[in-house]
Amino acid sequence: MDWASGKIMTMTIRLLLTAGTCAHLSFGAFGKEPIDPGTSEAHLERLLREASLAVLKEGNARFAAGKSQHPNLDVERRTSTVANGQEPVATILSCSDSRSPVELIFDRGVGDLFVVRVAGNIAGESELATVEYGVDHLGTPILLVMGHTRCGAVTAVVKGTELHGHLHALAEQIQPAAAKAKSTPRDPEATIAAAIEANVWLTIENILKKSELVRERAKAGKVQLVGAVYDLETGRVAWLGSHPGQEELLSGHSTPEPKAHSLVNNPANPAPHGSKSGSAKGSESAAAKEKTGNATRVANNTLDHGQAAAGEAVNTKTPTKKAAAH
Repeated sequence: MDWASGKIMTMTIRLLLTAGTCAHLSFGAFGKEPIDPGTSEAHLERLLREASLAVLKEGNARFAAGKSQHPNLDVERRTSTVANGQEPVATILSCSDSRSPVELIFDRGVGDLFVVRVAGNIAGESELATVEYGVDHLGTPILLVMGHTRCGAVTAVVKGTELHGHLHALAEQIQPAAAKAKSTPRDPEATIAAAIEANVWLTIENILKKSELVRERAKAGKVQLVGAVYDLETGRVAWLGSHPGQEELLSGHSTPEPKAHSLVNNPANPAPHGSKSGSAKGSESAAAKEKTGNATRVANNTLDHGQAAAGEAVNTKTPTKKAAAH
């Protein structure tokens, strides 16, 4: 095992231990037996993605239970991130709704998350460029697209509410998801819930179709794309997993229709399942350095001991008749 691989393994193990995630990660009897020194870099990168996602799940479990630890908020943390730069563990594209504060939802602190917020959690040109910065430049191993219940932007599009100013630009991005949800007969609340979920899938699809940088890193196993919906009332995040058509999206083939998930028909809330830069980053040694940096940033940013993430269902209650304003 070369130096870079050994460093990745060391930092990944440290992350797994500090995050308390060993029990539910898919790498066998870790904790009872040492990881084989011959473990491939691809395997170590997968462990890093799983551990990073587990950090988010555990943080949300604490938040929903009212047991937030508020890590990485002291003077030392601020000073460190100024001196050493930002090294977030995840890029998160979410809605601007003031009731869904991302860092609090995942119980994270300064420098832990690279957050992109826009009404309706869409991926327009500016949002896409910012996502690329997080995924490609900062090298985050997770890209999470997160909608939320009672989303005013999605509700307005579903109901055909008259919009003013520049809001039509948001509506145009959400319209395909709203149309898909309305194509299946269901009651109004269920239609809005379906549209909120469909909008998450649509955003992931747009990112993979439009961003070569994200697409290539996903192909190389350097980033995992995950969908989710946050429940404003319970504080819990429903983890939708990877886009059902991700393989086709990465290959450039036509994509299958996403199936209805927990927000519409199924109360279960399963954990996510597995999801190179478009331009060369440099020599092989530079690539090894990047892997090491990714592992280091996650481990250094994760100093809390959370509960295991509860795979609980998101509350299916959807927007009231009057759409909530963003």
